[in-house]
Amino acid sequence: MKNDEKNDGMISVMINICTRVVTIIFIMITIFRKAFDPDGIIILTLKDIWGVILIGVVSGLGFGIFYIKKDKSNRLLFLCKLLYFLLINATLWIVGLNVGWFKKEISSIVIMEIMFVLVFFFVSVLVYLLDFNDAKKINKKLKDRKNSITKNTEI
Repeated sequence: MKNDEKNDGMISVMINICTRVVTIIFIMITIFRKAFDPDGIIILTLKDIWGVILIGVVSGLGFGIFYIKKDKSNRLLFLCKLLYFLLINATLWIVGLNVGWFKKEISSIVIMEIMFVLVFFFVSVLVYLLDFNDAKKINKKLKDRKNSITKNTEI
């Protein structure tokens, strides 16, 4: 695989992560807002939207940490995931405090962390399922190709 193709693939994955994070954050905002104030109207300011986009961009760019070295040990992979989690969580705290998404109160902080963990979990599961599906398709193509080659050599 050429380096340009590898970079294109990495950029594509990072953009996908960014868009998934932004989408799931907006879904979580809607769900939590309706759960705590069913009759309330959801109003997002431009600051809120830019805050969500910033978190999505940091999530996408931060995912690049997984491309540093392809063959990682379990320990290194765990450290990368932990660093990624902490990077996004720190971004959430910085953006959230500046935009006013939560107050410096325990209940507000707990709700924000629950939402963050849920978004992080859902995006991680989505990425895993998509990667698993891609690997399944590649393995099927390889198996079909191997079967095709074996048939052609027998004739």
